Amino acid sequence: MAGVAGSTGLIGGSGPQGPIGATGAQGPAGVVDRWISYRTFWFDYNTVNLSSSDNGQVSEIAYYMQQNPSLKLGIDGSIPSGSDLSNQDLRDRRVSTVYNALINAGVPYSRMEKGAFGEAQLARDRRIEVLLRTSN
Repeated sequence: MAGVAGSTGLIGGSGPQGPIGATGAQGPAGVVDRWISYRTFWFDYNTVNLSSSDNGQVSEIAYYMQQNPSLKLGIDGSIPSGSDLSNQDLRDRRVSTVYNALINAGVPYSRMEKGAFGEAQLARDRRIEVLLRTSN
C-alpha cells in the first residue's frame, strides 16, 4: 500500500498508514481505498489488557465484519511524541492484543492489517484505532 502524508511506518508488514480517514493507495482501475475510524480501544497506563467493555466492542466488530464480507479492517496505534523504543513496543503489543482478539472472535486475519499512525499528544497516546477500509 502506498504511503500517505503523515505516515510513520508500519508494524510487522504492510498496513494502514496516515491520518484517520485519509485517502490511501489507488487499487485496480483507479479505485481509491479510504480508511474510516470505526472503533477506539483505550488502554490503562503501561498495560496491554482489554477491558470487559472492550470485549463487547470486539464482538460487535466481528458481527459487523460477518455482515459485510467486502470490508477490511486496519488496526493502528499511536505513541507519545518523542517516544523511545519501549513505547513503540507497547504500542505494537496493544495493536496485537486487539488484532488477536478480533481473530479469536472470528474475523479472518486476511481481512485485517496492522499499522501505526504515529505520534500523539499524551491524552491520546494509549489508544488503538480500528479503521474500516472502503473504496470509492
